[in-house]
Amino acid sequence: MASAITLGAQGERPGPRTDQDSTRDSGGLPPVSTWRVLARLAVTVSLLLAFGALRLAEAVGLRRLALRLTGRPYEPLTGPVATRRLFERLGPTYVKLGQLVASGEALFPERYSEEFRKLLDRVPPFGFDEVERTLTEELGGPVHARFASIEREPVAAASIAQVHRATLPSGEKVVIKVQRPGIAERAAADVALMRAFARVGARLSVQLERANAVAVIEDFEANLRQELDFGNEAARMEQFNRVMRAMGNASVAAPEVYAALSGPRVLTMERFDGWRLDDTDAVLASPYDAEERLLTGIRAWFQTLICDGFFHGDVHAGNFLLLEDGRVGFLDFGIVGVFDDAQKKNVLEYVLGFQHGDFDKVARAMVAMGTMDDPDAVDLEGFATDLAEAYEPMMRPTDDFRLGDLVPSLLRVSRRHALRMPRDLVLVTKQLVYLDRVTRALGGHEMNVLTDARLANLIMQDMLAAMFA
Repeated sequence: MASAITLGAQGERPGPRTDQDSTRDSGGLPPVSTWRVLARLAVTVSLLLAFGALRLAEAVGLRRLALRLTGRPYEPLTGPVATRRLFERLGPTYVKLGQLVASGEALFPERYSEEFRKLLDRVPPFGFDEVERTLTEELGGPVHARFASIEREPVAAASIAQVHRATLPSGEKVVIKVQRPGIAERAAADVALMRAFARVGARLSVQLERANAVAVIEDFEANLRQELDFGNEAARMEQFNRVMRAMGNASVAAPEVYAALSGPRVLTMERFDGWRLDDTDAVLASPYDAEERLLTGIRAWFQTLICDGFFHGDVHAGNFLLLEDGRVGFLDFGIVGVFDDAQKKNVLEYVLGFQHGDFDKVARAMVAMGTMDDPDAVDLEGFATDLAEAYEPMMRPTDDFRLGDLVPSLLRVSRRHALRMPRDLVLVTKQLVYLDRVTRALGGHEMNVLTDARLANLIMQDMLAAMFA
């Protein structure tokens, strides 16, 4: 690996950040003061009232008239559009929640998920002076002593952080992920309000109670705590690379982290240059065997699950790359799923059941993982039949299925049989769909991540290797 065998700017090998690396704040969500919550409540209520007034003006036609009189274009202010705009005005925490809605076709109405996808690429960057200030606070000393150069314009800006290309004094090319200023404090206040709103809403609305709004916000808070401490992401990337080394998979990697140039709010890592795996034309035009590289990358995703019980929880094509040196690269470990040993066994049974078309095995694995009052009362035969029907569109050698249809169908089947699916099992299913989209694009419609015999054999080999390691 280009960066793994060279020295960092401070004469240290890149590696994961540990608790011993620094005595600074460990990151995550800080304690929140009452006055900050009240301040955010005032802002939130004022914006809710403003958007409520706009919706009323829309309903009676005044908004359309006002826009026409001023010569501005008119767009109907539907519920999803108004909510998306409200989230944009409320700031990064709500944008992050909106992105959860955008990727949560399984849990939210499709019209909201579709509208909220606009939030995925509408996060404005913060100024370079703030970047320099955060780097100075986190790393200590002047920035120019740590980096030979940093590009002022970010290559990506998201709700939690933005990414800049940089060069070390040694000449190594890296990227720096820098957290938005003040995001942790604001997020702590926003989440406190979200939790209160969810609890009140669940008492007043049967629909919100059935949707388990409180659990959604609690899950959102837990993920946010993890994402706001970049030390967690650094540790997961090192764990991923450790599994690759243990499995002898030298051609798949996560970026190596420069511990001396990282902290809870800054992450400096190896720069990956290559092609997104959904950029079909570029990948097929590369000097590498695209299908072989794809199988190797998907196998690596399963290997971390098999060996350590964790998996990359956001493996959309932007985080799944064919690198210029021929390796397969995984980016952005802010979201991961984790299983204990018993759950790991069940989720692997779940996946292998798919690959062999054995829905009895899928049903048994889901019952073992699910939450229910009386597992013995489940009609396994009926459950397996319903699962086979729900997953049938995904098993066909076509690309005419959608996650927005598949996962809600799966959840309906689970509810019919009094099974509440664990969040990480839903997350695994979503990753399988993401991976399958790429395999169909690169490998042709006959290649299916759930039924490909080559992949099934590789997974079985890795399971046996892990058992006897």
